[in-house]
Amino acid sequence: MAAFLDEATWGRPSALANCPQCDGVFLLPESGETAVPCPFCGQANLTLLGAESVPPQAENPPELLVPFSANAAQLPQTLARFAQSTRFAPADLTPQNLHGRLRPLFLPMWLIDADAQAQWQAEAGFDYQVVSHREQFHNGQWRTQKIEETKIRWEPRLGTLQRRYENETAPALEQHAQLEQTLGKFRRQEAVAYQPQALGKAIVRLPNRPTADAWPEAQEAIKSRAAEECRQAAAADHIRQFRWSVQFAGQNWTQLLLPLYTTYYRDDEGAVRRVFIHGQTGSLRGERRASMKKARRWALGIAVIAAVLFVLSLVLAAAGYFQPDVLLPALITFVLALGVGITAVLPLLLAWLMNRQQKSLPIT
Repeated sequence: MAAFLDEATWGRPSALANCPQCDGVFLLPESGETAVPCPFCGQANLTLLGAESVPPQAENPPELLVPFSANAAQLPQTLARFAQSTRFAPADLTPQNLHGRLRPLFLPMWLIDADAQAQWQAEAGFDYQVVSHREQFHNGQWRTQKIEETKIRWEPRLGTLQRRYENETAPALEQHAQLEQTLGKFRRQEAVAYQPQALGKAIVRLPNRPTADAWPEAQEAIKSRAAEECRQAAAADHIRQFRWSVQFAGQNWTQLLLPLYTTYYRDDEGAVRRVFIHGQTGSLRGERRASMKKARRWALGIAVIAAVLFVLSLVLAAAGYFQPDVLLPALITFVLALGVGITAVLPLLLAWLMNRQQKSLPIT
């Protein structure tokens, strides 16, 4: 029996499915939808999970959501520019295919609330100005130049800290760092309280990184916030060598959802090539793969033209035996045939260079 979530959990009926290729688990917006290509890796169709396979992350809806803010009306033009700027594009790489396969996808990020009680010590830095003078000889005269420098006075500080930190973030996907490196960071300050209607028809990716693995990174983020607060408490301009002995309590984990559009096309060999669009900025990242088949057709066409010119030059040369004034056109035609023949390798070279320079998206 397939696993479904009723409205009481996420606020909308959802089916649970996973990708046999990347092992991602997803919430589908429509329980009756089948044969959905994996929106993350694109390498296989999603398969519905059995009722006994419901992961615990599916039982905990998110707390916050970053809404899609990229201009949806400009997405077709963005996809068209991508398709049309790909030299010798595969037959499957068309604006219509990219737009027809476009799917909104929400990616998870962990949020952690925790109470921190700590003893801390650090060096607090205070800016101060140092004024000096320098003598310069210019245009036959000595002139005094006033120089102001900003220096830092470091002083030791220590104290206690006791407070609750809320909504600190930590990656919920193993691929999160690669994702932001490829697409750019998300403006998490635009997050709003989760509302089921904000999901729309989007697919939701569930975390593949447990909270125990994410906790060390969350601690480092909390430590950075604590260091900044201690800097402010000391009325300092800088802080360094911040150390603390801390105990955490009252931990509560939930999710933040980040917006992404995904689509894909297939290359000559039928391999899926993914295309991602940042859900806030609208920036597109995708692998431009040239079709060697199309490049070969172009090369063959140019070679045929070169062959026709070569045959024509031979005919003119033969005619020149009886009519010498056609020998010059024969020579010109021969040189032209040679030049066109040499350019026949250009489509193959350009396609090869494009495929060599392109790198697969590191999000798998």
